[in-house]
Amino acid sequence: MLPHAMFSVEADLDDKVKSVIGSELLELYGIDYFRGASTLGALTPDAINYLLNNGDVFELIKGEALFSYDEPGNSFFVVLKGKIQFFKIRNNKPKHIRDYLFGQEVGSVAMIGLHDRVGNSFAGEDSIILKVSCNVFHGLHEALPTDFGILLLNLSREMARRLRESDDKFADQKAD
Repeated sequence: MLPHAMFSVEADLDDKVKSVIGSELLELYGIDYFRGASTLGALTPDAINYLLNNGDVFELIKGEALFSYDEPGNSFFVVLKGKIQFFKIRNNKPKHIRDYLFGQEVGSVAMIGLHDRVGNSFAGEDSIILKVSCNVFHGLHEALPTDFGILLLNLSREMARRLRESDDKFADQKAD
């Protein structure tokens, strides 16, 4: 967990989630750290600044929920530090699907697909998360359209990698 003395931290409504000031995080880690994230890779410094300053950046302590089944899918999340675990609900039971690490995003499929969350997501360790709402996503499109296209391509690549991984697992199960 990051020491709170390093950031301007304010309690969220539920007093569990702590907000972090994006510009302070950018100053601490530097632009190259964020450009090393697969979701943010190849974005200009202006786009990264836009996302960190207009999105919600917050800390989660290990075990805290990021989102829950059936919540509206009106945002996606980028892991800036730590690990997020995703459990898909099938037959009323949570099934661990995957862990998301630095630079990966979780939740874009629900946002782009215009559906509610299909599972639960928790911090697998103390984490720092960037939440990109539909409004911030649209705002990036208006303010920096080229960067928006790059972000969309990055999101598509991550979805394609997960689809390939799922197909491989399915094929392996069929082969057994």
